[in-house]
Amino acid sequence: MQNQMNLLRDLQEVDQEISSIEATRQGYRDELSAFEADATRVQEMLDQLNDEIALLQQSEAELQQSLLKECDNVTKVEARLPEIQTQKEYVAVLKEIDVAKKTNKEVEEQMLSKQQEISSLEADLQEKEVELAAIQGKSEARGTELTQLLSESEEVLIKRTQTRESVAEELPVALLRKYHTLFKRRGGLALALASQGACLGCNMQLPPQQYNRLLQVAEIQTCPHCNRILFVETSV
Repeated sequence: MQNQMNLLRDLQEVDQEISSIEATRQGYRDELSAFEADATRVQEMLDQLNDEIALLQQSEAELQQSLLKECDNVTKVEARLPEIQTQKEYVAVLKEIDVAKKTNKEVEEQMLSKQQEISSLEADLQEKEVELAAIQGKSEARGTELTQLLSESEEVLIKRTQTRESVAEELPVALLRKYHTLFKRRGGLALALASQGACLGCNMQLPPQQYNRLLQVAEIQTCPHCNRILFVETSV
């Protein structure tokens, strides 16, 4: 019975180590994912800024074409002035020129507004490009380190898993099943030390008779409060 208890304690120790390794490896993967998520987020912002700038530049180009066309029209209308013979027609043409010039001024103001928007977005774009470069640089340096750590920890994990399998093979199936259930339910602590009449897994007092039987190590016993498998430290 003492041999089975020793095997269970060895198994729990290995399982706790494996759980710790797996948690650490998950932390490495999460860190890598965080770099990817940050890079993706900034890249999406860059793409959006580029799209907005492209639309504004297209709008500015259209306004530019409209302005050139209207300026050409004004020039043509002004060229007609010497040919005008009546005062009424002269006044109408001047009014037409005045309206066209006002329209051109409005177009110029719209163009200036578009140019200011583009400049602002280009400043944001440059800022995000710097941010992305910083993320990529950090990701590249840390990513290499994390990849190495994952590789090294995988080797350790494989060895510890092999050790675990060899230990588990020596335990009865029913006892092993009970251990697995407790390990999952009790947060990786299927076995608990009993000392001075108490279970140190839940810090509850054990019945005196049960504690006395535990000291004899004659059978596998569980805590009546937390159901963990109990063991006692035996002197060598």
